[in-house]
Amino acid sequence: MSVESSRAFLRIVYDSPELNQQLKAVTGTQEIVRLGLRYGYTFDVPELMEASSSFTTAPGRAPKAARRTVPPPPESGPLHHEYRLDDLPGLKGMIDQLPHLKIKPPSVDPARFSGSFREEDLRSTSMSPADPAFQAWHEAMTKAHWRDPALGSSAPRRDFHLVNLDEHVDHPGYDRYLEAKHRMIRTLEEFFGSEVRFSGSLWYPPSSYRLWHTNETQPGWRMYVIDFDEEPAGTSFFRYMDPRTEEIVTLDERPRMVRFFKAEQDPGKLFWHCIVNPTQQHRWSFGFVVPEDWMTAITRQM
Repeated sequence: MSVESSRAFLRIVYDSPELNQQLKAVTGTQEIVRLGLRYGYTFDVPELMEASSSFTTAPGRAPKAARRTVPPPPESGPLHHEYRLDDLPGLKGMIDQLPHLKIKPPSVDPARFSGSFREEDLRSTSMSPADPAFQAWHEAMTKAHWRDPALGSSAPRRDFHLVNLDEHVDHPGYDRYLEAKHRMIRTLEEFFGSEVRFSGSLWYPPSSYRLWHTNETQPGWRMYVIDFDEEPAGTSFFRYMDPRTEEIVTLDERPRMVRFFKAEQDPGKLFWHCIVNPTQQHRWSFGFVVPEDWMTAITRQM
C-alpha cells in the first residue's frame, strides 16, 4: 500500500468518465479504498487522505462542467415535499433496486449496537432547537465531539444511533449493493436530466435515531427514499423546525415514500431536523443530492 498508489488512482478518476460516474454512488472513504482495489490500486484510508490533500490536476486540463442553476425559490411555501414512489412511473427502476439496497451487513454487531442506545439522547429529539436548554446541551456535546469524555475517542458517537451502510464494505453482499447504488444513480439522472449523487445510505434498526442536525456544511436539495422491511405496526417520524416561525413539524412515515427538503447555510434559514424509528421494524433511507430544479421532473409525472 502507498500514497503514490492513491495519487495514481485519483489521476485516473479525474480522467475517467466511467469512474467519475461510479464515484457518484460512493459516500465513504472505505468505499473509495474498495473501488481502488477493484481497479488494481492498493492503499488504505490514511494514504488516501494524504494523497487527496496534495493532489493537483495537470495544467491545461479543462475544468468540470458547471451544474445548471435556477432562480432561488420564493421565501414562502412548504419546506418539505413528499410523494409515493409508486406514483412516479419514471422512478420505477428505484423500486426494483430497493431489495438489493435494504441490506443488514453481517459485519454489524447487534449487541454492540443495542448497547450504544442512550435514552437521554433520544429525549433530545422532543426538544426544540430554539430552546436555550437544548442549545446549551448541543454546544456541550459538540465540544465533546459527541462522545463521552470519560470514555475517550474510542467511545461511540452519540449524535446518531443507526448504521451507515457505506462504512461496511467487507462483507459478501457489498459488491451487489454497490451495483444497485450505481443503477439508482442512472435512474435518477435519466429522470432529472442532470447530475445526481448519493449523500448517504442508512439503516435504522428498531429503536434507532438521528439527533437534531442541519447539514449546513453540505447545502442544497436532498431527496430521500424511505422504506421498511414490512408494514410498520407504528411509525417512524421525520421532525424539523421551520426556521421562519420556529414551529416544530413532525411527519409520520410510510413504506416506499420520497421526501425532498433543502439544507441551507444561512444562519437564519438552517433546516434543523431529526429522525426517530421507535418501532420494531427496520427502516432504511437512501439520500441523494439532486438538482435545484428537481420539481420540474416531478411535475411532469403527476
